[in-house]
Amino acid sequence: MKNVFLGFGITFCAIISILIVMTLCGTNMRQNELNRAVDSAVQDTVENQFDNKTYSVSSNDELIADFIEALLVQINSDCSVKVNVLDVDYQKGLLSVEVIENYKHPIGTEGQVSVKRTVIMEQYMVPLN
Repeated sequence: MKNVFLGFGITFCAIISILIVMTLCGTNMRQNELNRAVDSAVQDTVENQFDNKTYSVSSNDELIADFIEALLVQINSDCSVKVNVLDVDYQKGLLSVEVIENYKHPIGTEGQVSVKRTVIMEQYMVPLN
């Protein structure tokens, strides 16, 4: 009978340990994913403003919409995303955002990661020879 209780105890401890590791690793993975997604989306959005290869942005709202679209394409996790625009100026290539991602841990509790990024695109003039 002692061995049965010992077996249940060890199994219970193993399950709890696995859940703790999954929760901690999940938070780090989500933070890394969000960092990469926001970095790439901010850079792509502002670079598109000055490339004008596909289309041109003619308002701050369009620049924000482009950023959100680029961001959501890159996030693969099951989560909800909130974007706070801290500052934007489409003519100067300024975009400053805070992105907050809410998700559920494997144990059912809510988790949250966030990132703030600001980018100012500079146009470089190429000298004519």
